[in-house]
Amino acid sequence: MRLHTLITLILTAVLSPLTLHAQNHKIPHTLLPQEKLEPFLEKHCIACHGPVKQKGQVRLDKGPWSISDNDSAQRWQDVLDQLNGGDMPPEEEDQPTQDELITVLGSLTDTLNVARKRLNSQGGEITMRRLNRREYKETINALFGFDIDIYSIPEDGEIQTFDTVGDEQFFTSVHFDRYFELGKKIATQSLRLNTRPHKKSRLVKKEAEDGQIKEIKRKLKDAEAKKAQKDSGATYKEMKFIAQKEMDDYFKKYDRTVKGYHEILNDPVRQKGLLVETDSRLSSFGVNNADPRGSYTVKIQAGIYQSDPTTIISPLRRLLYVYGSNGAMATRQITGSYQKPSTVELSVRPTMESQRVNTRLTQNISKPAYKRATSVLDRQARENKRPTKIGMWLDWVEIEGPIYPEKRPIIEDILFPDRPTGSRNEYINLDFKVPTFLEKFTYEAFRHQKPDPVYLKALHTHFTKLRKKGLKFNDALTEVIGIVLSSPSFLFIQEQAPPSHQPHKPLSNRELAFRLSYYLWSSPPDAELYAANLTNPRIYEQQIDRLLASPRAQAFTTGFMDQWAELDRFQAVSIDPSDHLYYNDGLRHAAKLEMNEFFHTLIKENLPVENLIDSSFITVNGTLAAHYGIPFEADQSPNTFKKVPLPPHSPRGGLLTQAYFLMTGSNGERSSPVIRGALVMEKILHDKPSPPPPNVPELGSNVDKPHSNRELVLMHQQQAVCASCHQKMDVIGFGLENFDSIGRFRSTEQVGKKFEPILPGGTLAKKPFNNVQQLKNILLEEKQKLAEELTESILTYALGRRMEFSDQTAMEAIINKTKPTNFRTQDIIKQIALSPLFKKP
Repeated sequence: MRLHTLITLILTAVLSPLTLHAQNHKIPHTLLPQEKLEPFLEKHCIACHGPVKQKGQVRLDKGPWSISDNDSAQRWQDVLDQLNGGDMPPEEEDQPTQDELITVLGSLTDTLNVARKRLNSQGGEITMRRLNRREYKETINALFGFDIDIYSIPEDGEIQTFDTVGDEQFFTSVHFDRYFELGKKIATQSLRLNTRPHKKSRLVKKEAEDGQIKEIKRKLKDAEAKKAQKDSGATYKEMKFIAQKEMDDYFKKYDRTVKGYHEILNDPVRQKGLLVETDSRLSSFGVNNADPRGSYTVKIQAGIYQSDPTTIISPLRRLLYVYGSNGAMATRQITGSYQKPSTVELSVRPTMESQRVNTRLTQNISKPAYKRATSVLDRQARENKRPTKIGMWLDWVEIEGPIYPEKRPIIEDILFPDRPTGSRNEYINLDFKVPTFLEKFTYEAFRHQKPDPVYLKALHTHFTKLRKKGLKFNDALTEVIGIVLSSPSFLFIQEQAPPSHQPHKPLSNRELAFRLSYYLWSSPPDAELYAANLTNPRIYEQQIDRLLASPRAQAFTTGFMDQWAELDRFQAVSIDPSDHLYYNDGLRHAAKLEMNEFFHTLIKENLPVENLIDSSFITVNGTLAAHYGIPFEADQSPNTFKKVPLPPHSPRGGLLTQAYFLMTGSNGERSSPVIRGALVMEKILHDKPSPPPPNVPELGSNVDKPHSNRELVLMHQQQAVCASCHQKMDVIGFGLENFDSIGRFRSTEQVGKKFEPILPGGTLAKKPFNNVQQLKNILLEEKQKLAEELTESILTYALGRRMEFSDQTAMEAIINKTKPTNFRTQDIIKQIALSPLFKKP
C-alpha cells in the first residue's frame, strides 16, 4: 500500500466530526457471508493481514461480520478491489482456484451492492456524496483561482440519472490514487502561480497576413534557388530530392507555382489581410505563458471578400469558427466586408494544463459544401454562371490580458492578507508557520469545517518528515496539500446526521450554505452565503434570489440541462457532412449551446416551462439563425447568443424544434420518429417508455426496397412485441418529421432516388394534428406533466438522490405553489430550495 493511501486512511479515521451522514442513523446491518469469506481469508490472507502481520495496517481476522456504515463498507470494497485486480494474494503466495475466487467475489459483490443501497437510500434521507467533475473543477477554482481541464479529473462513471446522485457514484482506492496525483499537480501550480504578482494586462496585435506573406516569400525564395541550381546542372541528390522523378514533377509545376506565389504577393487584397477561398484554416494566433488566473479578450477584425459585389451569397459564408487547444470555442457571424470589416470578440480562459491562449480560425462550412459552393451556397453566381471570387478576409487579431476577477482566490487571501498578491507572504519557506497555514487552508478546503487537531498534527508530522528527508519546502508542502485535496473531507460533501434524540433537527447554517451553493452554483459558498443567517426564512429566501441572479447560476443551467437533455446521446450521434452539406463542427457546437442558453433565458426571465414545448422566441447566435433561416442582427460586439422573436408562421419555438433535440433524435443518417417520440414522452409528458425487449430487429432491417421513415415505423409496429409501446411515441415522432437529422426544415424526404412528400399528421390523445404546430398545441394541454417532470428531475439533481414514493406529497406541494403563475421556471427552482425536502437532513 502506498504511503499516501495509508496516510489518507489514517486521517480519515481520526475525522470523527466529519463521519458519514448515515452513521448516526439506525441502518439495518448488512451481514457478510462469513461461512464463505472466513475460510478463504484464513487460507489466503490472514498470514499477512492477521494477528502476526498487518501489512499496510490492514487486519482481516477481526469482525464484525457485518456492514453498518460507509467506513466498514469501504474496507470490504478495498478487499474486493484487490481480489478483482489480481493484486492479492501476491504472485509468490498460493493462489486460489477459479471456483474459490468466483464464490468469494460473487458473494462479496452481492453483499456490497445490498449495503450500498441501504447506506445511500435511507428512506428518503440525503447521504454523503462525492464532488462530481463539474463541482471539483469549480471548487478548485474557488480555492486557487484557475481552471483545470475537466478530463484530467477522475471520471464520474456511468451515471443513469444525474452526476450528483450519491448511490450512483463509486469510489475505490484507485480514485484516491488519481485524486492524490491530481492534487499534487494542482498544489505545484498553485505554489508557482499564487505566489506571484498579477501580471500587467498587455495587448498583442498580429496582422493576419504576416504569417502567410512570410511563408510565401520563403517558398518563393526556395523555388528560385532550386531553379538556379537546376540551371547550373545540379543533380537531384544535390538539390535534396529523394529521386529524379520527384525533381522532374517539381519543375513541371514550377512555372504555375511561382506564378501563384507572385499573384499572392502582388494582390492588394492579400497584402492587407489574409484571404481564404477554401475550407482550409484561416490562421492560428496565440499567447504563450498566459496566466490561468485571468481571462483574455480576443478581438478579430474580418469581412467577406467578393469580386462581384452584386452576387448574393449565403449567410453560411459569413460564419467564422474559432477553436483552441481544448476544441470548439465559438462561432461568430461576420457582418462586415473587405471594404468595411467588422470586429467580433470572445473571452478565453487558459487552463492549468495549457497555459496558452490558442485560437485557430476557419470558415464554418464543411468540405463537401465548399466543393459544391456555386450550386449550394451562392445563388446568383449559379444562375448567371459568372465566376465570382468569394472568401473570408481576415484583417487582424488582438489578444488582450490577463484580466483578473475582482475577487482573489482563497489561497491568495491566506498567503497575502491585506496586501497585494506576490508581496511579502505569510507562510512560504517558513517551516515554523506551516501548522498555521495548514489550519487555515484545510478549514477552507473542508468548506468551513474546523479540522480535528489530530488530523492537523498528522499533516504537519508528515511535512516535517519529508523536510528531514531533504525535500525542498515547496515539494514537501505540495505532497501535504495533495493529501488534503484527496481526503474524504474535501472530496465528499458531508453533513452531520441529527442525533437520535433529535431526529428532526434542521441542517446547520453551514450545511444549508453549501447545499444551496452546490445546487445553484456547483461550487462552494462565497463569504456572504457562509455569513448569512440562513435559519431566518426571509434571509434564506434573499440568498436564493441572490444566487439565482448571479452569473454563476449558469452552472446550474449547464449542469442540469446537459444531463436532463441527454448530452451523451447527442455526442454519440455521428453525422456525415458529405450527406448533409449544411452540417459542420461549428453548427454542432452552437446547437449544444442553444439548449443551455434557451433554458437560461427561461430562468433569468422566469418564464413558464411550457416554453419548452412552444415559444414565440428562440435564443440563437448567427450560426443557428442561418441554419434556421431566421434574420439575425449581430448588434453586440461579442456576437453571442441572444433572444430573437420568431417571424409569423415559423415552425420553430421550444425545445422540440431545436437542432440539438432534433440531432439527438436521429441516428446520424436519418431522422428517427421513434427516438424523438420517446424523448418527448419522457421529457415533456413525464412518461418514460419501457426499454425495448431483447432481440428486437433494427428498424428497416428486414426490408428489400426503399421506404419512407413513416412506412418503416408502421411496419415495425406490426410486430406484436413492439406495437403497445410504439403507437403513442411513434405518432409524436411523425409530427416532427418535417425536420431532418440536423434540424433543417423540409417538406420532402428522399426515398431511394425519389423525393416524396412528408406526411407529419396523426392522432394523439384522441386529437388529430397535421403539422408540428398542431402537435405542440396538443402537448401544451399537458404542461402540468412537463412541470412534474422538471420538478422531479431538478429535485433529484439538487438533493443527490432519486425521488421516492414517500416524496410525492412534497413534490405535489411544489407543483401546487407554482401552478397559479403557470409553472414559471425560476419559481420551480426556488420552491425546491424552499421545500422541506431540500432543508431536511
